[in-house]
Formats: sequence, C-alpha cells, structure tokens
Amino acid sequence: MTGIQRLTQDFTDFFEGNPWFGDNFKDVVADITPAEALVEPPNGHSIARLLWHMVKWRIALTERLLGNLAFRADVSDADNWRTNETLDAESWEAAKRQFEALQTVIVTELGHRTDSFFDEEFLPGKKFGWLATGVVQHDIYHLGQIAMVKALVRKHGLWS
Repeated sequence: MTGIQRLTQDFTDFFEGNPWFGDNFKDVVADITPAEALVEPPNGHSIARLLWHMVKWRIALTERLLGNLAFRADVSDADNWRTNETLDAESWEAAKRQFEALQTVIVTELGHRTDSFFDEEFLPGKKFGWLATGVVQHDIYHLGQIAMVKALVRKHGLWS
C-alpha cells in the first residue's frame, strides 16, 4: 500500500470503517440527538461546536485539494469556534451533512494523487502531507471529545 493509499484509508476508517482507536465517526455521531449535541458542558464545547470546528479544518484541506491555494484559514477566524448561542438543531444537522460531503471530496481527491503529493507545497514551507495528515489526526482527537461529551451528557443528564 502506498502512502497516499494509507492516508485515504485512514480517512475512510475514521469516517465509516474500523479505525485503530475504536468507534468510527458515523457510529459515534449516528444517535446523538440535536438536544444532546447542543448541551453546553462546563468546558463550553458542545458536540455541535466541536463538529463545526472539525468542519472548519476539513474545509481548509478540501479547498486546497480542489486547487484553491489562495484559501486561508486561521485559528482566529470567527467560524473556527462558533459560539454555542449561534447553534441550533438545524445547524447540528447541517454540520453532519457538511462533514459527510467534505469526507467525499477528501477521499475522492486523495484518490487522484500519488505519494509525491505529500511533498507538494500549498504555502511556502507548508506541505500537503503535513496538512492532510494533520486533519485526520485532528478529527480523531475531536471525535474522542465528542464521544466523551456524549457519554457525560447521557450519564449525568443535560447541564443547564
């Protein structure tokens, strides 16, 4: 298996396969209700907020995969961490739809690449391999947070 095939498999396993770390994205998110997704735990990161944050950085990757090398994303962008006050049941459903759509673009676009892609720069000194690998690692990290918040909400009820 080539490096690009391995990376593509990592994205696929994360989303709907058998990842090394446990449950995949679809399994973790499938039964989360909008009410659960919008619960604001003491740390301030609702499940919906975490998912929109993940969407933000998947957009940064997909824009560049699609050739928009001028696209810029920054941690200080307002949509990097949406406020819980801007989220509702409709935005939860929208986040899930957008995440799935981005998954399709990422896997499709990676399928058109070879291992030389890892060394291609999208900005001076910033290589695609660094970005793409970072996005899947970022997704794994935040999926763990989503699973944890889900478990806490279900065990302890909804915080007010």
